[in-house]
Amino acid sequence: MSHNITLYCGCIVYVACHPHTGVAHTRVLERRHPFCRVRKHEIGLRLALWELLPEPIERIPVPSDRQRLVRGARRLAAGSSPKPY
Repeated sequence: MSHNITLYCGCIVYVACHPHTGVAHTRVLERRHPFCRVRKHEIGLRLALWELLPEPIERIPVPSDRQRLVRGARRLAAGSSPKPY
């Protein structure tokens, strides 16, 4: 099974997947968009998985009551120790 994915810059990537597992094993740049500003994008380039991700956007402010959940931090009560796993 294979797919064509359009990147954030407009370039098109061919993604080949294993037929039984569906895991992507090949990602190759098929077509470069005329206005692509990424110098590295050349036809035939093998792309890493993280290069398919969209461009990062501005961070959205998180309300103070949600900070602990977003950061994944866990505050311990005074005098207590973390539980062993």
